[in-house]
Amino acid sequence: MERLLKLAEKEHIEIIWSQELSPTTPPIAAYNLRCIIMNSNWYNPNQFIFQLAHELSHLIYGDPLDLYLYNQTPAQKFKIEAQTNDYAIQIILHLYNESPYNRINIVSFMQEYAIPTHLESRVRFLINTL
Repeated sequence: MERLLKLAEKEHIEIIWSQELSPTTPPIAAYNLRCIIMNSNWYNPNQFIFQLAHELSHLIYGDPLDLYLYNQTPAQKFKIEAQTNDYAIQIILHLYNESPYNRINIVSFMQEYAIPTHLESRVRFLINTL
């Protein structure tokens, strides 16, 4: 988590941890404000690292037009979220693991960082392309 917070600081992104949200309210990134609101009451705290990497990815790699496109169609939202998940996985790989990446146990890696299981094929692909 410390490395992600340092990355946020380097990128001039403010992280706010709210204790006032319900356990099912996901975090959110505000592109124009360069700010992320994380839910410290989230029902699964093991997901904090992946969530923060995901929200950082929206702000670091996202396009200002994403906000407009995100709400246009489900296909646009899916495309933006899929790309953001890829960036989040790459951030975690670069910050938390040493090469060679092909030696990473994918199941253990995904469990350690609470990466959703539906992203397993993307994790495999990204590890093999690094």
